[in-house]
Amino acid sequence: MSWNECLYWYARERGGTYFGMWPSGVFDPDSDGALLLEDPKGPVLVCAQVTYSGQYGTHRDAIVRTRAELERPYTLRVKKQSSLREGVNTVLDGLGRGARIFGKKTDLSPDYGAPELADGRGIKTSEPEFTRWVLQSRELKELLTAWPDFRLQVGPTGPVGGAHLVEARVTLEQDEMADTLLDQFGTEQDGRANYQASGFQEQLDALVELAKAARDAVTAWPMPMKMP
Repeated sequence: MSWNECLYWYARERGGTYFGMWPSGVFDPDSDGALLLEDPKGPVLVCAQVTYSGQYGTHRDAIVRTRAELERPYTLRVKKQSSLREGVNTVLDGLGRGARIFGKKTDLSPDYGAPELADGRGIKTSEPEFTRWVLQSRELKELLTAWPDFRLQVGPTGPVGGAHLVEARVTLEQDEMADTLLDQFGTEQDGRANYQASGFQEQLDALVELAKAARDAVTAWPMPMKMP
């Protein structure tokens, strides 16, 4: 099933305002639909981004975005590490443990107070001390642990002001457009059954919850004062 088909059925189940076209013989595979979900703490946007399109197919990221208001610019990125980076961090972890044996402090491989999240992930941030508080969110940790392929990032929406974008994303399985064009001739019952069997709803539910949990985590505590 295509992204638009899955998102259409998701909107039928979860509500919101769906922006997309139903697949047809003239369907443009790059015309990806979006879904706007209403939330008491602010709107949540569900969309997709093509990350590769060529002879090996089309690859997309599913993205959930929401906003947060912070006291000053702040950045955070949490993502799965490449195998090369994992090897580098294994060496750094060993050096860090050796330094601690001799009573030396080290930040060679910081875990920001959440070693269970840092294991197998790269964490980058503009404010390590604030991030230690952010990563103590129980819901945030549970979601990232349950879905290790999910990525998360937070950053300002402009050069000034406290508006920030909170974004959760995951790479989707490769689209099968041939199957999509065949599916359009099935019944509504067939389409819903295919969607329910795909696991799309469970994954997108979790991605939406991750974006909300990250928004709540970065706004749960006042940002510490910055030394001049």
